[in-house]
Amino acid sequence: MRLDLEKIFNQAVQDHGSANLDSKGYQSRMMHGVQIVRDDKTKKIQIFNPGGKNYYEELTDEQYDLFQKGWRRGVYDLVLEQYKKRLEVLEKKIAEEVSKKKANASISGFTKQRLSIMNKYFKITQKKNEQK
Repeated sequence: MRLDLEKIFNQAVQDHGSANLDSKGYQSRMMHGVQIVRDDKTKKIQIFNPGGKNYYEELTDEQYDLFQKGWRRGVYDLVLEQYKKRLEVLEKKIAEEVSKKKANASISGFTKQRLSIMNKYFKITQKKNEQK
């Protein structure tokens, strides 16, 4: 099944939850850090993901596939995927600190980060389930 990026872009434009980031030369919308951009000249549409970095990366083919069921569902699935990865990293860090058998601030910090991500994960999951 081929992904219709024009359809996805139009859904993003019409979605009240998407922030308008239009500028000279392109149209753009963002939701939960996921950005979709259409170049005014070439009409090329791309979706970008912050991935917790200071810059945006275009989605991989597998990540584009998450948008088969539409803009909002794709955003939710992509964000949940990222949260899972971040939780896995935090779990490893917590385990490493615990294995050192020292009570330290790192464990507390990692635990707070984990709780924050879990809360965000839960909220996005609720939104996704409401959409069905």
